[in-house]
Amino acid sequence: MSSIGTEFKINIHVEPIGGYHMDDYDFSCRFYVYSNRVIRLEKKDMIRIDADNYVACVDSQKLGTGQLYCEVTANIPDCDSPDGLRQEVEKVRTGIEIRR
Repeated sequence: MSSIGTEFKINIHVEPIGGYHMDDYDFSCRFYVYSNRVIRLEKKDMIRIDADNYVACVDSQKLGTGQLYCEVTANIPDCDSPDGLRQEVEKVRTGIEIRR
């Protein structure tokens, strides 16, 4: 549990998908407690740790109280897709609870 106002550094880790590491594709993350208060970060807004780990800085003051979720959207190169990219979306409960 953390108090509202905490600035979290959250490690985003995705296992390689079809041989592609996080370094190889664009992705974004949506952090939220409620769907009407969202922090959206692009890959370029995060801190690169290594090929499969990026750190997102998230200010809980902007989200409110409750369970913190993260939705990762990855655009994986795929020649079978019409635009050459296949979108994968994964919703994760971070295990962080924001309290007053």
